[in-house]
Amino acid sequence: MPIFKKSSSAKATEDKEAKKDVKAPAKKATPAPKPAAKAEKPATKTAKKPVASKKETKEVKEPKPAAPARATGDAWRILVRPLVTERYSGQGKDYAFEVNPKANKLEIRKAVKDAFGVTATSVRVMNVLGKAVRTNSGYSQRSNWRKAIISLKKGESLDLFAKNA
Repeated sequence: MPIFKKSSSAKATEDKEAKKDVKAPAKKATPAPKPAAKAEKPATKTAKKPVASKKETKEVKEPKPAAPARATGDAWRILVRPLVTERYSGQGKDYAFEVNPKANKLEIRKAVKDAFGVTATSVRVMNVLGKAVRTNSGYSQRSNWRKAIISLKKGESLDLFAKNA
């Protein structure tokens, strides 16, 4: 019989250790390591034919010849459409165009030279706000757009309605 009484926490830890000893299962033997390479299967009834790789079977296609470049190039990505009004109908030296909203004056000047072969002396650019429009469901707004007014050298003119322009 022990001389000193054990505290309740000491009894609890002693009981847990005793249970571990009783319940601890025997360790299983580790399985033998698997072989690194698989054993080959016996030959089947039909032998497989070697398959040619896709790279060998594809024929090399020659590149198509490039389409002839238009004389105007990317000019019509900058110049959306000509604006024919009473003021800018081509009577004077000024012409108006709706242009790409991201285009600047230098790009517009170059596009006019590429498309029509004339030199612009000045290019004035403005942003036009879309009008408020009344619809069945309330009010809406038309798209904003950019307008360019182009002045040409004396003696030069644009043929806006030519078939090849």
